[in-house]
Amino acid sequence: MRKVMGRGSACVTLAMTLAAMSLGQAAGVKREDKEVAATRAQVTALRDAFVQATVAAGLKCGIAPPAIVVEDVPTFGRYDETTNILTTSAWGQMAAEEKAFFYQLTGPGATEALVRAEFETDAHHWIFVHEMGHWWQECRHVTNAEKQYAYESGANRLAAAYWRERDPALLAHMRGTFAGVLANVPVPVPAGQDVVTYFDAHYPYNFGPSQTAYPWFQSRMSVAVIDEKPAPTFVEVLQQTRP
Repeated sequence: MRKVMGRGSACVTLAMTLAAMSLGQAAGVKREDKEVAATRAQVTALRDAFVQATVAAGLKCGIAPPAIVVEDVPTFGRYDETTNILTTSAWGQMAAEEKAFFYQLTGPGATEALVRAEFETDAHHWIFVHEMGHWWQECRHVTNAEKQYAYESGANRLAAAYWRERDPALLAHMRGTFAGVLANVPVPVPAGQDVVTYFDAHYPYNFGPSQTAYPWFQSRMSVAVIDEKPAPTFVEVLQQTRP
């Protein structure tokens, strides 16, 4: 025979359930906060190292180092020159379709650990330094008006020079990633049209799981600056960044 629960017992049970849910939600918030804090600490250290490298080169910037915000950003990194804020994402903040982008980059059968490692390399190393490159362009009064390809390529050139001297293995990994994109993504530029002219005319591009044009352009730029011969030093690229 089924035992009927009294009203008092039901209230106690409901209270215990709500308390358990509250604790679970608090634990989830705590875990998320821990990841966000770790991400912020990681990229802040990288920001400071980049800034110190510009100081060590004997170059000055009249703009403060960018403030760091950790939140979901579809392009996995963004520098806003109007607010001097650099935004990056923590893995746990991203939507499933955004994470899927890194599963595609890593390849079939990749574990989540491998995919997260790819994300860390791509977003919190290459893309982050690329965005710091935009900060340096702002320091040097480089605008992106009507010359978006040169603007983006310039930030990639700074990233390539920075990692060439500090972590050649990371640079080699990124070249392989970019080469993979170029080998597997259809060319978005119509036959007979100039790549740079087409990019400048159609910028900005949508970015998302089904959008492949922008990753293709970024990969093309990045391979070109990584393969530049003779390879410029980071100091040389800093000095050559000008309007």
